[in-house]
This record gives sequence, structure tokens and C-alpha cells, in this order.
Amino acid sequence: MRLRILIISLIVIAAVLTQLPAAGRADVVLAPSTQSGASGAMDTWLMARGLVGRAMTGEQSGARLITPPSGVEVDETSQSVDRTGQELMRVKAWDEIVGENRVHIEVSTLPDGQYEVGFWLFSNHQPGCTTFQWTLFDKGRALQSRFWRNDARPKLTGSPNLPTYLYPDAVPWMAFLRVLDTPNVPSEGAEGTLNQQITPYNYVGQDVTVGRIENVTVPAGSFSAYKVTAQVDIATMMPNWPRFLLEIIKPAIPKDTLYFESTAPFRLLKQEGPIFVGGSEVTTQLIRFYTAGAQPVATVAAAPPAIPIAQSSLPSR
Repeated sequence: MRLRILIISLIVIAAVLTQLPAAGRADVVLAPSTQSGASGAMDTWLMARGLVGRAMTGEQSGARLITPPSGVEVDETSQSVDRTGQELMRVKAWDEIVGENRVHIEVSTLPDGQYEVGFWLFSNHQPGCTTFQWTLFDKGRALQSRFWRNDARPKLTGSPNLPTYLYPDAVPWMAFLRVLDTPNVPSEGAEGTLNQQITPYNYVGQDVTVGRIENVTVPAGSFSAYKVTAQVDIATMMPNWPRFLLEIIKPAIPKDTLYFESTAPFRLLKQEGPIFVGGSEVTTQLIRFYTAGAQPVATVAAAPPAIPIAQSSLPSR
């Protein structure tokens, strides 16, 4: 297993290095736009909500200021390392609808008392992510922050074109559903590609496939769920490598397995596998879900036998 991880890691590093333009790279963090129109109005809302600007990075910022509004559904998950059982984080996640946009917010508590706040802005009418920001806090003080805005235009002459519908390097689990070719109701056999920008000039695609429906039990209860697998498309990292060589490498690329509830709101129930290439195997499980301002739900009745879901269409950290 160690050899396999080492080989994969070396391949990925080589791929990224061979893809970078000859000119030196400059990491640029884009500031929220002040332009007029829908985009400017959305930025104003994000600032007022405390998700961007000084409210997010000042001394008095922090998770206590980012709480779900009354009436929205909140999902709580726990992620732990399979080998040791160590809990890595606990996450509270919810969505807020703003006009024709959906803002997915996550507040993650880490074992050492630090915490993270992240948000993803999605359009309700097209795939891809519009804006993403992540901030790490310690005792209410911002330590690190990343801001990303979707811009598929080439950054340098000669650099490859990026896909129109991009996602940042970190995505919420719901992103894996948004890319499916059945954009309203996931169904067995549905497929899609999740394209994540990893540098200003490059991206990595993940092949997403929906499998059969299964019964899944997690701390939040027992559910009927559909199984989704995701695997990095190595060809997007090494487009110039011979196809026969990519086919040899592909079986060594680990897969993530995700279980989503088979009925709306299609919440994540469980995730198994590494969350990055070469990383430890982890498991994420739904602990509870509740409506903000109401009593949390810790357990639910056992799910009925799995039945096929009708094909239809869906609107993926």
C-alpha cells in the first residue's frame, strides 16, 4: 500500500510540474467584486452575512458569528481516520437561498479547538461553482484564508483552456450530485465529471458514477441510499501522456465511495476513501440532521427495502 501511494503521488507531482507554463507562477487571491448588477448584489449579501470582508478575518470573527438562520435544514457529520479511529473534524452544513443562487455554508470544528468556515456560491440554473472562500480560525482569529472565483479564461498565452463549469480545489459533497447528467433526481447509471481548478492554469477532472441503491446505517439512522463513486481522470492531469500508459496507471488511482439518501434532499450519509491522492483512508458519517430552531433528529426509523428510483434530472467540498 505504501508503494502504491508513493507511485501515485510521484505521478501526480510530475503531471502538475509538466503542465505549468514556463513563466513563473504568481498566486493571486481575488478580492470580492464591487461591480454593479447581480454579481455586485451577491457580493454585498456575502459581506453583510459575514462570509467575506473584515467580518471574516477581523479579531472578532469566527464560527459563533456564522450560524444557520431559523427554518433551514442543518446536517452534522463526523470524519475520522479508518486506521486509528481518530476524529479529524465535525461539520455543520446548510444551504441558504439568495435570489437565484444557493450558498452552501460549512462550519468545521477541529480536535485542537481550531475551526474552519467555508462557503460555496452556486447558481440554481447552471452547473459549476461561482465563488468559494475558506478560512481557518484559532480562538476567533483568522489564521489562513483562500478566495476563489470562477474564471475560465486562459491566464497566460499558450496555457490550456479551462472548462466552463469549474469548481475550486475543495468542494462540498453536494458538488458530486450537481455534475450528474440527471440534474434533478439522481438515478442508477447516471454519470458526470467534476472539474476542479488546482492551479491558475490547470484543472483535474473526477469521473462520477451512480451505482445501485443500498440500505445504509449511520449514527443518524438507517436510510435507503444510492452509491456514488468518484475517481480522478488521470488524462486531465497528463493530457500529453500516451493513452496506453494512462490505462496502466488508472487501476492504481483510488476511488471515493459516497452514499446519498435516495430521496430529497439527497443528503450525504456516508463517505469512504481518501479525500486526496495519497491521503489516509477516512470515513465521513451523518451524525444528525435538524431544522434550525427545532429539536435535532438523532435517529430515524429503519429504511424500507431498496427500490429503483425513476430517472429524471439534478441541478458539487
